[in-house]
Amino acid sequence: MDKLEKFQMVFNNPTATYLAGDTVYGYAWLVVKEALYVQSICLEAIGEAKVEWMTSSDIQASDEEVFNHTTVLPIKGEKQIDDEGFLHPGSHYFPFEFTLPPKLPSSFKGKHGRLRYYVRMTVYSQGVFSQTGPHTERTSKFAVIGSLDLNNEPDASLPVENDTFEAVGSWCCLAGTVTAILRLDRKGYVLKEAIPVWAEIKNLSARRIAHTQVSLVQNVTYYSYRGRFSESTVLVTIHKGSVAPRGKQTWNRELLSIPTVPPSHLRGCKIIDIQYSIELCIKPAGLARRIKLPVDIVIGTKPLKDPQHKVTCHPLLATDGEDSSSTFPFPFFSDSSSDQVFLSDMSFHNMVPTAPPWEEDDEIP
Repeated sequence: MDKLEKFQMVFNNPTATYLAGDTVYGYAWLVVKEALYVQSICLEAIGEAKVEWMTSSDIQASDEEVFNHTTVLPIKGEKQIDDEGFLHPGSHYFPFEFTLPPKLPSSFKGKHGRLRYYVRMTVYSQGVFSQTGPHTERTSKFAVIGSLDLNNEPDASLPVENDTFEAVGSWCCLAGTVTAILRLDRKGYVLKEAIPVWAEIKNLSARRIAHTQVSLVQNVTYYSYRGRFSESTVLVTIHKGSVAPRGKQTWNRELLSIPTVPPSHLRGCKIIDIQYSIELCIKPAGLARRIKLPVDIVIGTKPLKDPQHKVTCHPLLATDGEDSSSTFPFPFFSDSSSDQVFLSDMSFHNMVPTAPPWEEDDEIP
C-alpha cells in the first residue's frame, strides 16, 4: 500500500524481551499519506522451533509451533477511523496486548536449530484474512526468557563431583598416570551466578602437564521424526598453568561465571533439549590426548530458597542499575499508572539473551 508512509510496531519493553507469563503490551504505529480504507487489522504472535542437519544420506529436519495468538484488533468505533472506514492522513495508533503462557520455552539459536518469537500485524483493505485483496503486513521480533525454578529440580541443592584415573602417553610408551577430582558445592545455579570450582590434579607421570582449564559447556540435542543430532559448545573457560612431573595442582574455589543463556531443558519445546556441564580438561605436553572430566549442572532462573545456598556474583560482572525508560511517539506507556511491565526480576539477573531472537539475514515467514 503506497498510502502508508510508516507502519511499525512498538513494544512497551525497549529490549522486546519478556519473561514467560508476562503480558506483552504494544501498539501499531501507522503514518498515512492519503486517506486509506481499512477493513480490519489482524495481529498474530507466533513462537516456532525449527531444526535441520545433514547426514551422509539425507537432510533431517523438523519444526514445532510452541505459541500462537491470533486476534483481530477492534477498530469499529475508533475515533481514528471515520464512519466509512477510512484512515485520514496523519499518525494513527492501535494498541494491542497478549499474555505469554507461564511455561513458554526460551528463545534460542544454535548451529542446527532455533526457537524464535515474532509478532505479525496485517492491515486488510478487503475482508478479514483476505489474502487475495490488498493488504500490508509487518513483523517485529521479541524474545522470551523461560522460567526454571531450581527448587523443583531434583538434586539441585546437592553437591556434585567426578573423578578419574588415567594413563598418560601412547600405548607403546606410557609415562605414568594422572588422577583428578572435580567438585561443586551444588548442582543448581542461576544466570549470572559465579560457580566456585574446586579441583585437584595429581600428575603421577614423568610427563609435564602443559595446562588445565575448566569450562561451562552447553550440550544441545535436536530431534527430528527419524533421528537426533547433538552438538556441544564451550561458553566460558578459565585456565591454570602447567603441572610438573610428580607435581600437584589445586583449584581452590575459582569462580566461573554463567553468562546469559537459556535455562536447562528448554521445556515446552519437543525438538530441542539443552543441558549444561562443568568440564575439567587436562592437557599433557606432547601428543598425549586430553583428559576430560565433566559434571552435570542445572541452570535456572529462580534460585534455591535454602539460605545456605546464597547466589554468588562475580565481582567483575556487577552492574549498576540500568535506566529502562524510553521515549515513545505516543504516550501509551509514559504514565506510571499504566499496565507497563517493568520486568524487575529480569533486570536483577540481567537476563537478556546473548543472541537476538534470530539473525538479520533470517527470513521471517
